[in-house]
Amino acid sequence: MQSVIDPTEISFDAYTMCSFKPDLKSDRAVPLVLIGYRAQHDPWFVWLVPKEGLSTHGLTDDPYYAKVLHEPREYFTKKLNKYVEETGCVKRGIEMLIDCHQNHLAFTPLTELSEMPFRHPLEVQLVGAF
Repeated sequence: MQSVIDPTEISFDAYTMCSFKPDLKSDRAVPLVLIGYRAQHDPWFVWLVPKEGLSTHGLTDDPYYAKVLHEPREYFTKKLNKYVEETGCVKRGIEMLIDCHQNHLAFTPLTELSEMPFRHPLEVQLVGAF
């Protein structure tokens, strides 16, 4: 039996990726979500973790980040909605999310694909399986 792959296309005007850094001094991170947008549209979330979240064992003892890792969809949706509402603009809302959360939640710069595609190559080191 031959299976046919039907890829899903997602096209962004700009995107950022958020990862969780268990140790602020480390270059290692756990990718959580890709957040992108298209002009005149709501933001898109491409989840890189299971719907039920992640186990925090070996990652963090901090209750705030434990909640984020257990409920990433709720957390990021709520935060981004707050910033989009505050700024009145999806792009500025994403920029505010990036600016306000650069500790254990590390974001790549907001990459504008209309300017020069893949100007900032994405480099991620995955933490070992949990």
